[in-house]
Amino acid sequence: MFTAVTETKFAQLHQLIAQASRVLLVSDGRPDGDSVGASGAMLNWLLREGKAVEAFCARPLPRSLQFIDNAHRFREDDATFDLAYDVVVMFDSSSVQHCGIAKLLKRIPKKYVLVNIDHHATNAQEGDLNIVITEACSTAEIVSRFFEQERIAFDAHIATALLTGILTDTSHFSNSGTTTYGLEVAGRLLAAGARLADIRRSLVRNKTVPRLKLWGIALARLKQHPRYDLAWTHLSPDDIESTGADDESAEGISNFIHAEQASADTTLVLRQTTNGCIKGSLRSVSHDISKLAQAFGGGGHKKASGFMIKGHLVVDEEGKIRIEE
Repeated sequence: MFTAVTETKFAQLHQLIAQASRVLLVSDGRPDGDSVGASGAMLNWLLREGKAVEAFCARPLPRSLQFIDNAHRFREDDATFDLAYDVVVMFDSSSVQHCGIAKLLKRIPKKYVLVNIDHHATNAQEGDLNIVITEACSTAEIVSRFFEQERIAFDAHIATALLTGILTDTSHFSNSGTTTYGLEVAGRLLAAGARLADIRRSLVRNKTVPRLKLWGIALARLKQHPRYDLAWTHLSPDDIESTGADDESAEGISNFIHAEQASADTTLVLRQTTNGCIKGSLRSVSHDISKLAQAFGGGGHKKASGFMIKGHLVVDEEGKIRIEE
C-alpha cells in the first residue's frame, strides 16, 4: 500500500512544511470525522512546532467534532485566503471544487505549493504534490503513516484527532474498508493518549431524542430490492421538522443501516434537501459504488460514496419513489 514512491512523497511534504513560513490546512467542504481528524492532527503538530498555520473549512465544523483539540481555530472566513502561504494542504477531498476553495485559491497573493492528501478513488489529482492512497481506510490513516515515517511523535492532541478519523471511516472497525495498518496504529494512538471516551461520546453516544426519532422514520421506511441486492430508504425536510431534529441529525444513517442489516449488499439513503436537491448516500460490502455515484455527478470511495442531484422526491400511495424536476 505504502510504496517507495509514497515514502518519497512523505519526505517531500515534511521538507515543504519545514521550509514554509506559513501553512494553510483545508478540511473537506463537507467536514466529517476523517477530514477534520486528519487536518486537525496536522494543525496540532504545527502548533506544537511553533509554525505559523491557519486552518480553513468552507462550512462550520459539526458540533460532534468540537472535542478535537484546537477545532476552534478552523475558520470559515474567505479572507483567510488573502494571506500569503508557502504550502496549502487539503485533506480528504476529491477536488478543490468539492473542498470549496476553487475560487478562493486565486486570492492567495503569492505562489504556493498545493498538497493533496486523500484516499478517494475519484480524486482528481489536482495538487502539485498528490498523496492519494485509495487502499487506505481513511485520510487519517495516511497522515498517521506520514507521522510515523517521518518520526514525528504522537501526543494526546494528535492521537485523538487521528483516531477520530480512522474510527469514522471504518465505522469503528466494522466495515469492509478496515485495514490491518488502521487497526495496528489505533493501538499506538491509544498508547499515545488518544481520548477514546471523548470520541465515543461525541460520535457514537451522541443521539438526541429528535435524532433517534428521525432515524426511526428512516428505518420504518426501509425497503429491499432483491434484484439489485439493495436496501434503501428516504427522508424529507418535513421528517426533520416534525421530529425537531436538524440536518446534522440525518448524518450517519447510511453507515448505521449498512453496518446493522444483513439482507442486502448495498444500502442507499435518499434525502430531500430544502434547496431543491436530493442527497444520496451509498454504502456497499463488495461493489464499487463510486462509479454509480460518479454517474450522478458525485464520487467517493469504492465502498462508500455519495451524490447530489437537482430534483424532488415524490412518493406514491404504494410507497414507490420517483424523482421530478
